[in-house]
Amino acid sequence: MYGKTLKKKGKHHFWVRILEHTTLAVRKAETRAKLKQIRASIPAEMHTLYSKTITRNLLSLPEMQTARTIFLFISYGNEVHTHELLKYFLNEGKILAVPKILPTKTMIAVPFSRWTDLVPGELGILTPSGNIPHAGDFDVVITPGLGFSPEGHRIGYGRGYYDKWFASHKVNHKIAITFEEQIMAKLPVDDSDIMMDIIVTEKRIIKTKL
Repeated sequence: MYGKTLKKKGKHHFWVRILEHTTLAVRKAETRAKLKQIRASIPAEMHTLYSKTITRNLLSLPEMQTARTIFLFISYGNEVHTHELLKYFLNEGKILAVPKILPTKTMIAVPFSRWTDLVPGELGILTPSGNIPHAGDFDVVITPGLGFSPEGHRIGYGRGYYDKWFASHKVNHKIAITFEEQIMAKLPVDDSDIMMDIIVTEKRIIKTKL
């Protein structure tokens, strides 16, 4: 009888975990849909203005001023605009890398030195043509996302590229750039979701480690 009870309990816990995982996945999907709508509702002229202010706030950080190696995403669609920021870092002589998604659905950080080297890649996002990843660590990784919490939690696009990459690479400072409207008090997250050290919006700089 005792053994049967244990088996029943084990099955119960198994299904509880399945239900919790399913519930979290649903909550994440709903949150992503909401955040996509919020970001898409920002008028074009405000999007440009906010992106410029976010860039200024980012560059004011001591962590950015001392950074030598930087991994930065190439903005796409209505993300915070980063094209001018990339050009600025190139002019400053920084060692740069940008994301590339391989056919294996793995993200790597590919060295970036010339704008003319970029070609449309996964989802039409500009990316270098080469497949050799940057060798070494990064001082700063500037990270995109759909939403962030003041504690540093991040919710991305659902593919897990950045969470998996962060799990196997050393980074001194994980910095998110996002619009203020994408900051939410709480986000549906789990242990595999990597937290940010700093979040930069057009209105404030949040240092989550304080």
